Amino acid sequence: MNNSENITSNDALLQTIIEWLSLPGDYVISTLAGMDIGAYLGFVEADVDGFISIALSVILTPIIIFLLIYPFKNLVDVVLHCARHELRKHRIKCKTGFAVLVLFLAALVVKQYSVDSWIQDSVFGLFIAAWLLWFAQGRWLNK
Repeated sequence: MNNSENITSNDALLQTIIEWLSLPGDYVISTLAGMDIGAYLGFVEADVDGFISIALSVILTPIIIFLLIYPFKNLVDVVLHCARHELRKHRIKCKTGFAVLVLFLAALVVKQYSVDSWIQDSVFGLFIAAWLLWFAQGRWLNK
């Protein structure tokens, strides 16, 4: 591979990285350009890949990365916290809290998409039953 081919591949890689990093700003600008509020603010499709798009991307990219990493970090911290409980009943309550959370998130996701109503109702019912069981663990069960 000669030097000119290496420079061309590096330029293509750099251009791809720049496109990925400017994607949040481009998305916001292109979405606003198609809305009435965007027209009122003066956004048009020509603003995509412009200075405002890059400025928005500089602000939004770290926020997006933080929002992608932070929940997983907290999940690991909470799992380790559950493992450190000295009493078995506290470990069980802590871990079953995850099942309640997963069922809650599943109920929210299922409500957003067009699936059969019996599936939506059953997932919501499972969430309610799991939450009641989880609440009862601290009050009446596992004493």
